[in-house]
Amino acid sequence: MAKSFDVVVIGAGPAGYVAAIRCAQLGLKTACIDDWRDETGRSSLGGTCLNAGCIPSKAL
Repeated sequence: MAKSFDVVVIGAGPAGYVAAIRCAQLGLKTACIDDWRDETGRSSLGGTCLNAGCIPSKAL
């Protein structure tokens, strides 16, 4: 199953998901790839910084 994209963003952390959203807003066919898994093993965008690192630790 081959798919074609104008932009492929690798990593959905603080910069990656913003880049993917902006590319899509500009009309580019965009894919965002991230391998982060939450504590239950499900795929979750955001990477370490948003899900376990920088942002959660600042909230403590």
